[in-house]
Amino acid sequence: MAVIRFLFALLLGFVIGAGTALWLVQSGAGDFMIRRTAVVQDLELKVRDLEQQRDRFTRIFEDLTARTNRMEQTFQDFDRRQREPAAERAPAPPPAPRQDMAVPAQP
Repeated sequence: MAVIRFLFALLLGFVIGAGTALWLVQSGAGDFMIRRTAVVQDLELKVRDLEQQRDRFTRIFEDLTARTNRMEQTFQDFDRRQREPAAERAPAPPPAPRQDMAVPAQP
């Protein structure tokens, strides 16, 4: 009889424990308990730091891209200014006709 009582108590404890665990997962109360742990707080802090670094690197990249575009535009303007005077110069005289050294055909 004691064995049956013990097994009944063990089964009842398992059912109550499983029900409580399911309630914690479904209700969100478990999230509150998990968030209070030091490991989770440390990970959240690291994630925030990484997000800040990502934002900073994004701003740096955008600045670098803008500078590169300005440099490209400046170079294109410089190239255009250098080519304009060359186009305005008098055209070069046509090259002299080539005189091919033709070998007379043999009969």
